[in-house]
Order: sequence, then structure tokens, then C-alpha cells
Amino acid sequence: MKRIHSGYLSMIIALLLNTTSCGKKFEDCNESLYLKNNSQSSIYYATTLKEGFLNYDPSNPTYAPDYKIGAGQTQKVRIGITLSCWEQVIESADGYLYIYIYDAETLESEGWDNIKNKPLKKYNLTAKNLSQMKWTVVYP
Repeated sequence: MKRIHSGYLSMIIALLLNTTSCGKKFEDCNESLYLKNNSQSSIYYATTLKEGFLNYDPSNPTYAPDYKIGAGQTQKVRIGITLSCWEQVIESADGYLYIYIYDAETLESEGWDNIKNKPLKKYNLTAKNLSQMKWTVVYP
């Protein structure tokens, strides 16, 4: 079994403890974030609260239905935990959400280990950025 980095484990614990009190600190709490694929081909996305911490393959058949977005489609972004307030989750994780975009065909043919460090696009987003985007990230 793989060993979990203690800093990452602390971050998860802090997030879980803080997600229940969102309304007390934040004027607005958004529980939904969307990714719109305006490209001509299908994409996969991976999300993380720690830059470069890409610990799952979004093309894995278990995850693919949640992380693959067809051309012209919009999908609710998943992060791997249940949350009620994106603002609080982002603040608890040093202020950033990272979204990595991959070409679906390339990822499926070349494999996660060969592609994960070569995203088509990487977003470094703050809660303020997302609010200005009306909680919808548009690719490209």
C-alpha cells in the first residue's frame, strides 16, 4: 500500500473539518463549479488542490464518466471529496485550485503515465478568479 504524504493528509483533514462551516466565513458559498469544453474534441480533466499532485488517472474506466467531457459539452467539476463550499476548500488549500486539461484521444492512446505532465492547458484558479468567471471554466 502506498504511503500518504503527511502534508497531503493534513490538508484533507483540514478540508473535511472546514466544509461544514462555510456560511459563517464566506458571504457566498458556491457548491458547483463547471467546466465547459468549447474545443472540437473530447477532453479529460484532472483537479487538485496541490500543484502537480496528479494521483489518479481520469481515463480509468472507474473515473472516466466523471472526468471526460465531449466537444461542446459542460460538466460539473469533481474534486474527489464531497463539499458544500468551493471558496472554503480553495482557501483551506493555500488559495488555489488546479485544473489540468488533456486531449482524450491522446490520453487514451498514450496512457496516463506518459501524458500526465503534458497537459494541453493548466488552470491555477483562486476563488476570486472563479467568481469572476461565474463558476464556469471555459476551455479553450
